Amino acid sequence: MTRSFKYLIIVLTILMSSANVSSLYAATDSVGSETQASVTIGEETAAKMVAEADSAYSKGEFERAANIYGQVLESVGPSASLLYNLGNACYRMGNEGEARLYLERAKRLDPSDEYINQNIAYLSTRITDVNKAELKGKKGDVAPDAEGFFGKVDRNISIDTSSDSWARLAVMAFILLVLTLAAYLFSRNVYVRKFGFFSALAFLFFAVIFVVFSEMAASHFESKDEAVLIQFKTTLSAEPTAESTAVGFPLHRGTKIRILDTELNADGEAAWYKVELNHNNIGWVAADAVEVI
Repeated sequence: MTRSFKYLIIVLTILMSSANVSSLYAATDSVGSETQASVTIGEETAAKMVAEADSAYSKGEFERAANIYGQVLESVGPSASLLYNLGNACYRMGNEGEARLYLERAKRLDPSDEYINQNIAYLSTRITDVNKAELKGKKGDVAPDAEGFFGKVDRNISIDTSSDSWARLAVMAFILLVLTLAAYLFSRNVYVRKFGFFSALAFLFFAVIFVVFSEMAASHFESKDEAVLIQFKTTLSAEPTAESTAVGFPLHRGTKIRILDTELNADGEAAWYKVELNHNNIGWVAADAVEVI
């Protein structure tokens, strides 16, 4: 193999890696840009408002704290910490629906945050207990379906790990791919060449896998198939009409559901959602009774 041909392979590999990495970060950047609001207050003003809200929260003025957090959210756009604080304030006000909504949105921005995950787990258990109390001794299933093996794998990939985290791993794999490929092409030691060749194949495999995982996480971030009930009590309907018969038992606000289908009104806006709590609780709910995560 001539030296010029080796250089050509290295250059092509670097160019291909750069193109893939650039497109990967472009994809993740576009995900974040969809959630950004127009900035109407400066960073310094926003920081002062957040500090004021934190002070109000510590004094037990939860409604005032929630209002200030909400103003900052509308002005500078969402962040995991801001949504987390707003969710906690809503919970302290007794509004489990909005609390669950903001905490779930915070998790999408920072899925690895321990405090966000702990509060969601606590709130989910509490809401499930309230839903069970609505059964009043009758047989019924108001808990989410148990997660299977593949469901856990999918959650670990696309929900519990951010797209940016997978993207960073992909970048590292691409860099190692180039380095090991260079070792294979330019070293005269046969053992180094073998190590470089097989290592390059391995890093290529991991780079592709991490890119796929990053796309899966980004797809979940952009998805609109999860929602939270925000009305105090909601009973699912058999059909997307107000006169339809009820299905199952009343569900408390804060219950997380999965959207299966959407019924539009004459203006093309969502009027009803077909939702699923578990395989025994599937029905329709009015759009004003839920908030999409």
